[in-house]
Amino acid sequence: MTIATSTSELQPLTVPGEVESVVERWRLVAKALGDAPAISSPGASFTFAQVDAISDAVAAKLLAAAPADGTPVITVLDHGAEGIVGLWSVMKAGRILVALDAHLPVERLRQIVELAGSTVCVTDADHAGLAAELGIPTTLRLDEMAAGVDPADTAACAADRAALAAVPPARLGDPMCIVFTSGSTGKPKGVVTTHGYSLNDAYAGSNVFGIGPDDRVTQVLPLSFAAGFTLMLMALLNGAGIWAYDPRDRGVRGLEPWITGQGLTMLNCTPHLLRSLVGALSPGQTLDTVRLVATVGEAVYWRDYDALRPHLQPGASFFNWTGSSEVGNLSFFEIPDGATVLDGAVPAGRVVANKELRVLKEDGAPVTPGEVGELLVASDYLAGGYWRNPEAEALKFGRDDHGRRFCRPGDMGRVENGVLSFAGRTDAAVKIRGYLVDPSEVEAAILDSDAVSEVAVLAVVRPPASSYLVAYVAADTRYRAESPAMIRRRLRERLPEYMVPSAIVQVASLPRNERGKVDRQALPAAELKSATAPPTTQWEIVLADLWGEVLGLDSVGLDDDFMELGGDSLTAEEMLTLVDDRLGIALVSSDLVEAPTLRQFTQRVTLGSVSLPSHPDVVALRTGGTRTPAFCFVGGGSLALTFGPIARHLGDRPVYSFQAHGLEQRAIPDRSVEAAASRALQLMRVIQPRGPYILIGHSFGGLVALEVARQLEAAGQIVQHVTLLDTYQPKSSQGPLAPHASSQPSAVTALRPAKKTVLRRGVDKVAGAVAGTVRTRLETVLPDGLPELDQLGERVRARLAGVVPFSGQKQFDAFFDHTGLVARKYALRPFTTPTLLVLGDNNPDGPDAWISIAGGSFKIVEIDAEHSSLMREPHAAEVGALILSELGDERQ
Repeated sequence: MTIATSTSELQPLTVPGEVESVVERWRLVAKALGDAPAISSPGASFTFAQVDAISDAVAAKLLAAAPADGTPVITVLDHGAEGIVGLWSVMKAGRILVALDAHLPVERLRQIVELAGSTVCVTDADHAGLAAELGIPTTLRLDEMAAGVDPADTAACAADRAALAAVPPARLGDPMCIVFTSGSTGKPKGVVTTHGYSLNDAYAGSNVFGIGPDDRVTQVLPLSFAAGFTLMLMALLNGAGIWAYDPRDRGVRGLEPWITGQGLTMLNCTPHLLRSLVGALSPGQTLDTVRLVATVGEAVYWRDYDALRPHLQPGASFFNWTGSSEVGNLSFFEIPDGATVLDGAVPAGRVVANKELRVLKEDGAPVTPGEVGELLVASDYLAGGYWRNPEAEALKFGRDDHGRRFCRPGDMGRVENGVLSFAGRTDAAVKIRGYLVDPSEVEAAILDSDAVSEVAVLAVVRPPASSYLVAYVAADTRYRAESPAMIRRRLRERLPEYMVPSAIVQVASLPRNERGKVDRQALPAAELKSATAPPTTQWEIVLADLWGEVLGLDSVGLDDDFMELGGDSLTAEEMLTLVDDRLGIALVSSDLVEAPTLRQFTQRVTLGSVSLPSHPDVVALRTGGTRTPAFCFVGGGSLALTFGPIARHLGDRPVYSFQAHGLEQRAIPDRSVEAAASRALQLMRVIQPRGPYILIGHSFGGLVALEVARQLEAAGQIVQHVTLLDTYQPKSSQGPLAPHASSQPSAVTALRPAKKTVLRRGVDKVAGAVAGTVRTRLETVLPDGLPELDQLGERVRARLAGVVPFSGQKQFDAFFDHTGLVARKYALRPFTTPTLLVLGDNNPDGPDAWISIAGGSFKIVEIDAEHSSLMREPHAAEVGALILSELGDERQ
């Protein structure tokens, strides 16, 4: 075989062909495209030559550590460039790969490790703790094995390649990796993918998608997901580079800037992610570099394409891509630019090369063209079967009368004019958010409790709406019944999010037919409640988060009823206890009875806020603990409770949070950062008379924290550490509250919620009793001069903060506006206190602006989170861990 030596010499991948293994094809591509970008992710990028050299070096080390007895090697790595290099290292070593998804619950990961029988794990620094929890005998660090590898060191590279010569060449039918999917026995099933299976899937990438060396492919599909792993091979084995981005960690809103900034040409994702991305795009915003979008994993609808079409460049195509772990790629349906938009689901499309689709009647005979039947796929490029599960394999795989292997994927469908359309499943499995879920596995998890007697889990599929699961649970009368909230919370500890039922219905017993089987048709309907208005005020958001924590829900609407969401007396008491512990407001169960919705309960809580700590400027978020207290300072117009989520992650220490003087009880707010810091210091010295002090500030509160540190150090006190959470420097705190002459970007505008109303008619909108006075004394109230008319109301409101009580959210808005004025006047001095700066998205200053004034120990960490979202989960846990690490007590 001739090995290519340049881009022009890279021969297209063909199947069947001379290449018999994925590694062999990789060698040809890497040889031809050495300096071309191969694998990139935020913060890391490797060429084909670099990936080849590093993975060779790591693979050579794996030969001695991982037994060559067919035992799989587990990987627990990130969804990034380094992690993908780790996957190639295992494959090059000739070991069977099992790539774990670190987002899954630990219990499920342990289950996969046990089923795989692995004794060796490859991980990295970020996941070493998780890997240790899995109990694998030998754990190897990828970062340590790859340390010091120099792709330019030809002698070392040749030695690594020589060591790998001991690995027997793989053949088409040899196992390459195992993908674990939902199983009908209550345990995941391991699907064995072979080199031939993977090469044929990669072949479809070139002859269907047209992938080649000029493409830059977006890798958002998880690599433990069969389609995600296939996409990686589709790209790399055809000479294209991949740019990995995990929206679960970095957010959907960061995906478009990643695609546009990196000039990516292909986007392959689930329909669920595509809908989220389209929802995040602005009208008229286009993905200018993308030539092809494809969705996989679940049904996609013509209306999804219709919503995407305005955001595509002329000539771009859309594909529906179908398949399964057992079959691999099955079919593709292209919607070219300009195609007529139809109704319903997009067809599955035409079957890929080297696979034969048969549509069968119940007796095994072929159906008449156009009729619905069970699908059977015959091919030499199917999965190798199920890992150590011959019983399940015999039910799904077999050989026909001609000796050709086939698979029954469990789908029903019809073929008209060569185009496949799905028509449901032969079993109970269903796609939820792109993942195939067997309800029996969810049933097994629910039954893992003495309080449950029997359970039935059904999938509700009503296109074009998203599919969801409903669990019908009958209690064991010998035990106290679990509430739906308790069941949800228990399931979230062991199942992926997409496998937790959206609705849980408690029944006395499951209906059964004359044969004693569960009569699923007789189960009561369980419609999902329509979403109610989301929380908007700070009190509503705080309480919605607390209800969601207790009830095991991601979100709670204003008009949602606590009991209807699955609460009972036990969860009600738990919720009321948390309200008392975290908010300092003592309520009883009758309060919840009289105010059952979030909207009503928020009103009840705010009426009871007189029982907050006696001082109106500081809230004790936590009073117990043995370590040094932490003093927190919130952003402008925010409640001290904003620090509640982060406070829970600050270890065994008291936590106190300061808010603006006059925010909740009428008083003149501080007119300078220095005054705010001085006032806080008076209270701090009562709580903690002497140092060392720990200070944490968010947004404007970061300026206050720095000033508190300055005043403490001037008084001879020790400040152990300061944390600044997305603080803007004074020069950036300009905008509608600054003099009109300023043309600087508006930080205040950037921070303001999108739906805030500006008082565009100036003083006429101010309370009538003071309007005349404001007019006559405008120069006194606005010493910086007259702003534009649409800024006038905000300027006046800022000056009246604490003087005129505003109603509802406008009170917080007034203090927000006030801090904009105060921040702008503050002179930020150089500092030497040990400091951690956590930057969120779109911070106008960036690291360089802070480095120029920081001395001593100064660390900067960037987190992909919106300015205010930084304070809430899941980011709160990450922020808390960062702070504990800086304080040196991260192990508590």
